[in-house]
Amino acid sequence: MGKRAVVIGSGIGGSGAAALLAGAGYEVTLLEGRPFAGGRCASLEKEGFRYDFGVHMFSRGDKGPLGEINRRSGGDLRWVTHEWPCHIMGRMEFDFPLDINSLLRQFYLARKLGVRPRNYPGAFRLFLDLMGGKGVEENDGVVLEYYVSRYTDDETVHLFVNCVSQLYFAQSYRESSAGEFLWCFSRMFKGASFGYPVGGGGAVPESYVGSAERLGGRALFGEEATRIVVEGGRVRGVETCAGTYPADLVISNLGMRNTVYLSGRENFPEEYVERAEGLKDSNAYVTIKYALDREVVPYPVVFYMPHLAPEKVFEYIEKREVPEEPYIFMPVPTNHDPGLAPPGKQLVIAGTAAPADASDELCDAILDRVHAQVCEIFPDLEGAMLWESRSTGADVRELTGHRAGECIGLAQVPGQVGRDRPDHATPVEGLYLVGADAGARGIGTEMAAGSALALVETLTRQD
Repeated sequence: MGKRAVVIGSGIGGSGAAALLAGAGYEVTLLEGRPFAGGRCASLEKEGFRYDFGVHMFSRGDKGPLGEINRRSGGDLRWVTHEWPCHIMGRMEFDFPLDINSLLRQFYLARKLGVRPRNYPGAFRLFLDLMGGKGVEENDGVVLEYYVSRYTDDETVHLFVNCVSQLYFAQSYRESSAGEFLWCFSRMFKGASFGYPVGGGGAVPESYVGSAERLGGRALFGEEATRIVVEGGRVRGVETCAGTYPADLVISNLGMRNTVYLSGRENFPEEYVERAEGLKDSNAYVTIKYALDREVVPYPVVFYMPHLAPEKVFEYIEKREVPEEPYIFMPVPTNHDPGLAPPGKQLVIAGTAAPADASDELCDAILDRVHAQVCEIFPDLEGAMLWESRSTGADVRELTGHRAGECIGLAQVPGQVGRDRPDHATPVEGLYLVGADAGARGIGTEMAAGSALALVETLTRQD
């Protein structure tokens, strides 16, 4: 029998690690406190609609780490892509192509963004370097706004990069790491596989859990971890309300802070605890899910960029106010997979950024503004609405146990990316972190999947 591995949490990192470890011969037990898999990437059902809890982009689809885990574990995930996957609206309006590798497509992009002709040289140098992805590590400590300013002061370029940064990292370009953005942008557009999974976002962790079970592991739902048992500097198992599960390895998908809390801070060096408590979180995201009685939005994804100066777009987050005009990311899951709704119906998800740990009142006020903006751009939406469902930072806190209700986890800012991201290994022997908080780069779910791949490769090499 292989080593006993207990994995806590069935988000992308936890479920992916469980599937990979089971395939590597470990005796795997996956513990999930909720009755369903997925964490922030879960999908829920209501009146024949299957909708994502969060608002997701899968920038690399089958070609990225999500697809790689699926292949390695023998999963059954399928992806849908579109030649023109995103419709830009707001400050400018145009269809964004899947593949922008050619110079002709880059010229199209510059023209549609409204880049001033005198700014073309700087804008093209910027996109050439972003596409090339060179200098990642040397720019990890550089703020993205400053990086863009080296090339151009064109307002539309700055607005575009700022909104994409918020989409990637739940962080404005005035805070994000330029190195991390370089890494993500280059891989997204080189791969040209931006897409959506058949079955919704929740199909990804559900597939991984299914693979783990098929490969000999077990998944236990409704069993929330209450304590990680540590004795003599070594992990011994995990306690839940139902009992104790002995383990040679414990893989925590709970985030760095929660892992320390459940293990007992007395089991860690003080500097490790201080670091865990001092790290910055990403922003939250708040979302509205719309169930419509007919098709209203004809695009796979809508990306709304407001009529504001780049430096003003996300000031409301710092000030903890309602935005004057919200940036909106709006995927339309049924335009990828019609089976997510009853025949002839449409599912739309609209999301925007909010301050971490925002009050319910502020989240609802921000969503009211989002709803007004969505109805302004798609006037038929309100008349077609069967129901709406909202998710706020408090809902994320309830689902994940993360105190700030943040969208991703630890912010991808200078000092917290690349080599400065927390390691998988903790000071407790046999206790490891997995997920967006540890050991990987990327965008949301893909960073969590990359973390699972890197962790399991490390563990299997050690064996």
